[in-house]
Amino acid sequence: MPNDKKIKLLIAMIALFACITQIRQTYAKYTESKSGSADFNVANWQIKINNQDINENVELSSLINPVYDSNTNIANGVIAPGSQGSFVIGIDATNTQVSFQYSISIASANDSDVADFKIYAYRIGTGEIVQVTNSASITNTINNSDQNKTVNMTVYFKWTEGSGETMNNAADTAASLGNGSGKLSVTAAFTQVV
Repeated sequence: MPNDKKIKLLIAMIALFACITQIRQTYAKYTESKSGSADFNVANWQIKINNQDINENVELSSLINPVYDSNTNIANGVIAPGSQGSFVIGIDATNTQVSFQYSISIASANDSDVADFKIYAYRIGTGEIVQVTNSASITNTINNSDQNKTVNMTVYFKWTEGSGETMNNAADTAASLGNGSGKLSVTAAFTQVV
């Protein structure tokens, strides 16, 4: 009988162990851990002004190519009292993958030898010519979803002579004798729309 008790106790212990194992497997929490990195593509930011990437160290003045109105009394490629012309600022954001705002400011430069050298109008694309007095600030947004991400602005300038001029004939002559230059201040800023 003592062996019977031992056998019964052994069977009870095995049954208890089997029961605990079953309960443990039923209520077990499985945990596992993994680590790694998540890779994200960075949006492209490539804006060109007159076919030149703005990220390259290029002076904006080297990208502006003035076209002078034909005048039989003034040589080509120079300004003089009464001369006028235009230049184009072309923005190309075809390869840019974010929306952004551009701001173009144009005004008479403080260091210009010709105080009467000013802008008088601008046009965006084939739109209406907008008349301005001495300066312009052109701001607009190019959206990432836009089909056309290019903008061409034509800026019209002139050396005012006669009505509205600030320089007299002596000042006009002094500017030409001193190898002076007429200058406009042009600033282009681009800011991502968040």
